[in-house]
Amino acid sequence: MAQVKDRNPNQQFLEHRILCIEVPQKTMRVLKAQFSKSQFTVLEEKNIQKALKKISHQDIAVVLLNQDAFKKESFEVTQKLVACVTHPAVIVLTKDDTAQNIRDLFNLKISDCLTQPVALSTLIQSIKSGITYRESSLYGIRDLLTGLYNRYAFKEILQRETDRARRYQRHLSLLMVDIDYFKKINDSYGHLVGDHVLEEVSDVLRSAVRKIDVISRFGGEEFAILLPETTIGHATLLAERIRKKIEAYDYTHLIGDLRLTVSVGISNFHTPGQKSDVVLLNAADQALYAAKKEGRNKVCISVPKEILRASRSE
Repeated sequence: MAQVKDRNPNQQFLEHRILCIEVPQKTMRVLKAQFSKSQFTVLEEKNIQKALKKISHQDIAVVLLNQDAFKKESFEVTQKLVACVTHPAVIVLTKDDTAQNIRDLFNLKISDCLTQPVALSTLIQSIKSGITYRESSLYGIRDLLTGLYNRYAFKEILQRETDRARRYQRHLSLLMVDIDYFKKINDSYGHLVGDHVLEEVSDVLRSAVRKIDVISRFGGEEFAILLPETTIGHATLLAERIRKKIEAYDYTHLIGDLRLTVSVGISNFHTPGQKSDVVLLNAADQALYAAKKEGRNKVCISVPKEILRASRSE
């Protein structure tokens, strides 16, 4: 009987990042002092576009927004923060305690609204309540087994990142990773052990990528990894590193001597003919299929049909 490790199902939520946007320095100092020796990390940002990027790339749990710093555009800014696909809890700090202002803010689905100056105990309680609410809502965008994004949330993020790559002419690569012969594990050891294998493979993937990279359990034993600002060359190096790490990882406590490997398909936004999220995804999937066809435990790169036809005719 295979032995499985005890796991905390909420392990991925143990570190909570709080992003403060134009929060008064006095409040910032108090927050950083309060959370300096805890699982909370306090970040600071003034630029809204940079803040929005941080929210998705660094998995921000709570946003503290100083409404007084934005005046007329504060509602537009708040709406953008609330609409982020990663669902941060948005807490608005304001000196405008009129019923109309507070009603308008809560209509935007914020987590809380606190009147400045705010007592530390009140602010901390609001942050903790926001995190609790956020974690419950994450089940709509997270895979319950691995804690990674599910395919629906991933597709939204992929669409946003391809739009950004197109607008600013930035590199963007995509990996599709599939566990080889996973059915054999389920058939030999049962689905419970198969689930634990998926959890551990997810941990290996997390350890291999950067904070700005986005990992998804795309379905079954297949994972998708989105790599912003990454050329096809660097994506290939990462794919090989992932392949080797998964092959070298010790799974004996789960599946004995059974070997575990993955196949990886790669696509890149700047490859001719891959200028949309759908095409980018299909191209990586076709490359993954090629890796499977070539014997598995391989990395394959998507090649445009025009180049492929030309190479065959030579």
